[in-house]
Amino acid sequence: RYGTVTGVQTCALPIFATRTLKQSLSPSGVAARRGPAHFNGRLFHPRQVEISMSVLYFTEADVRDLLDMEIALAAIESAFLHLATGRAQNTPRARVRGERIMLHSMSASADYLGLVGWKCYTTTPRGARFLVGLYSSQSGELLALIEADYLGQLRTGAASGVATSILARPDSRLVGLFGAGAQARTQLQAICQVRRIERVEVYSRQPDRAQTFAEEMGELCRTRIVSQRSPNDVAAEKDIVICATTAHAALFDGGVLNPGTHLNVIGSNHQIGRAHV
Repeated sequence: RYGTVTGVQTCALPIFATRTLKQSLSPSGVAARRGPAHFNGRLFHPRQVEISMSVLYFTEADVRDLLDMEIALAAIESAFLHLATGRAQNTPRARVRGERIMLHSMSASADYLGLVGWKCYTTTPRGARFLVGLYSSQSGELLALIEADYLGQLRTGAASGVATSILARPDSRLVGLFGAGAQARTQLQAICQVRRIERVEVYSRQPDRAQTFAEEMGELCRTRIVSQRSPNDVAAEKDIVICATTAHAALFDGGVLNPGTHLNVIGSNHQIGRAHV
């Protein structure tokens, strides 16, 4: 049902060939260049190494079709449990900069699944692009490539959902939400899966977005959602407060929070941190 990728890898010694896939491969998937070639003004003789591989390729549409928050919550809870027992490992995010671009990369192993993998994404003035690669732990073979924008949103929301299920009061009913973007949507979906939420107040610096969010997500989460103009009112007298914004300045006065309020605060994974409270 899902796409496969068949590739031919071209290696050149003593330097690493950096031609694009389009330049290196013919439409049939066989190396287009067989003889000597010029690269950066130097003549080299590439060594052809043909590697035929069938790899599952999942598009953003495939991910949305296959996964939902219920599946994501179960997968994330299992991942954290195995991480705690040493059957999984997680490597912190690393970054490299280029001109007007940054590459972010993470990797992990999951012995209980027989998989290792990575997630890489680029950020540019035009936005971000996400990709996940999965390999067999036994053979080292590349098994799948996954477009991972929505996958990341699900994973982040599910992590907050697992935290909420363990740490928030069981009778939590009221939620204050800062942000009305894609990440805010999956945050709220996860919370509504693990607690019986009766009312959500949402704040955005763009009131029209908050109103649209309230209308769409109220139907999806089957709960009452209203937009608010006052950040402090959104945070006050709530059981759970979610912050899912790109703000660099405090959104509300932390003194308005009730004792015991559970906070899910996402978005700060860079040395230039974000501030919510």
